[in-house]
Amino acid sequence: MTQKVALDTNAYRALDDGNPRLADHIKAIAQIGLPIPVLGELYHGVFLGNKYEKNLSNLNRFLLLPRLEVLHIDEPTAKLFGEIATELRRVGRPMQQNDIWIAALCKQHGYRLATNDVGFENVLGLEIVTF
Repeated sequence: MTQKVALDTNAYRALDDGNPRLADHIKAIAQIGLPIPVLGELYHGVFLGNKYEKNLSNLNRFLLLPRLEVLHIDEPTAKLFGEIATELRRVGRPMQQNDIWIAALCKQHGYRLATNDVGFENVLGLEIVTF
């Protein structure tokens, strides 16, 4: 199976800031995933921040990478969202909805998730890459 890693918002920021450990890991993988909720959070940061031109340019350049796949929400994603949200609530570990969508997209498309957000560790079957 091809090694695939999706980026959480904090992973994209770390990569954009030149985190060497994450950069080395990303260079070695075949496919990079970007869940659509992460893309929305990144655009929010671009529009909110004071380095609009630089951040938008970096994001646009990243989106052109040939091994990048933007992960879109569809009906199977919604089912996984419901399953994950229910399981997290049952075990007393609720999570922000955007994070549940991110987890559902990674599970649906077979991506490990690069993140430093420990809340994702509570999602059964989701493989995490820390940096």
